[in-house]
Amino acid sequence: MKIFGKTFYTLFFASFIGGLVLSLAGCLSFGEPASKVDYYTLEYVSPKFTEIKAVNSIIKMERFRVSPVYNSERISYRKNNFQTDKYSNQRWETIPAQLIPYFLFRDIRQSGLFKAVFNHDTGFAATHSISGTVDEFFEDDRGKIWEAVLSLDIILMAENEPDLNKRILFQKRYSARKECAKNNPGALAEAMSKAMSELSAQIITDIYKTLEGKL
Repeated sequence: MKIFGKTFYTLFFASFIGGLVLSLAGCLSFGEPASKVDYYTLEYVSPKFTEIKAVNSIIKMERFRVSPVYNSERISYRKNNFQTDKYSNQRWETIPAQLIPYFLFRDIRQSGLFKAVFNHDTGFAATHSISGTVDEFFEDDRGKIWEAVLSLDIILMAENEPDLNKRILFQKRYSARKECAKNNPGALAEAMSKAMSELSAQIITDIYKTLEGKL
């Protein structure tokens, strides 16, 4: 009985110490809440086009590409030349290759300047397509005032034109820089929204003028 009792208490004590160590480890590793991640998106009213007659064109928005430097949900910023960094807990709702074409698609559709506007995954036929690349999408911290930098390369194509030289109607680069009201990611999202609104209006105007001249 004495041997049994001694063994029992030894095992009990070892189990107690082991459980205490695991509990402490759990508190250290998992007791503290995980770092909070803040997500940002663009927010602006679609550009308005009034007293303009719609053209009889059906637009399809193709998938966009993005520069490898900015192919991430994490917000990119630059403090020095030849160097890029990313916030760990400040992110966009989705990658720029999805965020930017969504808002451009929304704006083209709400412009009322075209007969119809479809996304690439609808399967509907279209007379023209729009594709592009997000070349720049970052927060520039190199100056005293931070800036949102947005650059897009846009291609407008005629879908039913067999001659490739005639099929590409235009390829154009659009760029904008907007000052941030404050030096924080929230102000960046606001400034980037202004940049996107400006470029969206320019792109839609160029598409309309190009297609209007084709009628």
